[in-house]
Amino acid sequence: MYSHILVPVDESMLSATNVSAAVRLAAQLGSKITFFHATPDLSATGDGVLLRTLAPDAFSNAVLGDTNAVLSKARISAVVAGVTCETEHKVCDHPAEAILDAVQRHDCDLIVMASRGVRGFASWLHSSQTERVLKQSPVALLITRVATSDPLQASERALSVIQDEHRSIAVVVRGMLDLVQQAGAADAHFDLRSLETMLGYLQAFPLQKHHPKEELFIHRCLRQRAPESEKVILELEAQHEREHALVAEAMRMVADAKAGNSASDAALRTHINTLGDAVWSHMQLEETVVLPMAKERFQESDWNEIAVAFEANNDPSFGDLPSSEFRRLFVRIANLLPAL
Repeated sequence: MYSHILVPVDESMLSATNVSAAVRLAAQLGSKITFFHATPDLSATGDGVLLRTLAPDAFSNAVLGDTNAVLSKARISAVVAGVTCETEHKVCDHPAEAILDAVQRHDCDLIVMASRGVRGFASWLHSSQTERVLKQSPVALLITRVATSDPLQASERALSVIQDEHRSIAVVVRGMLDLVQQAGAADAHFDLRSLETMLGYLQAFPLQKHHPKEELFIHRCLRQRAPESEKVILELEAQHEREHALVAEAMRMVADAKAGNSASDAALRTHINTLGDAVWSHMQLEETVVLPMAKERFQESDWNEIAVAFEANNDPSFGDLPSSEFRRLFVRIANLLPAL
């Protein structure tokens, strides 16, 4: 029963909640997932033709767009849950048809997707890509949510942003560990430029934006709603400090290696593995202990405050580095990564 699930994905919060629902379902059923992402055909536009002629490299990056970023985060969600998965990307202007084609090629027996809707269920049924899939699909279609008739609650909005940021951090850490493994297997030097980019992301985003907001909003609410969590909170905050120190030391070691100190390669390899273990352990504590406790104890007013705070991470005016720069940096990292 439903051994292979196709899950269309994009960069939206609605898609992120749909991925989470699909991964939970696949884990319960023992199913495999194929995450599918479609992007418009840039080469079919006048601007695309001009860009391809004048700047082929920029055209290639533009064609990829957010594809690798979206698919990398979806796949890491499945990997963390122990769900077997693969990914596929197609450039097309007819996403519904591309979804149905992918279903047949991958021999899927269930499609799981959400719909933004227009004005409730009746309008949704006649106006979206989902409707086209529904009318033509040879397999079952599970609609996890119609956004217009079932909007995200404050708790869902907050958790969606927090967990999406966790997935981004996990993708970057996985990329660093892959670089270490590749260098070790080939008995070669590190790709220091890529490693430095990944460390720069960790230093700029989770350490300067994500962790401080966790402490200011989630930890504060936990202390108020669940005083018995103090020991766990102190452990989390100590882990934040340790991650800061580990990333700073890794940056220093990369600088030494770039300066020609080849003797630092082995130490750097060990250090990156230590950093990776620290980040995994920290996120595991948050997602298996802290967030479930928050879901049980927090009130809707708490979640609304947290949602507003974390959603501001996408505000272009927030902080010293605009959110668009973080996004471009993450996309660039995702495009550097081998298949997860």
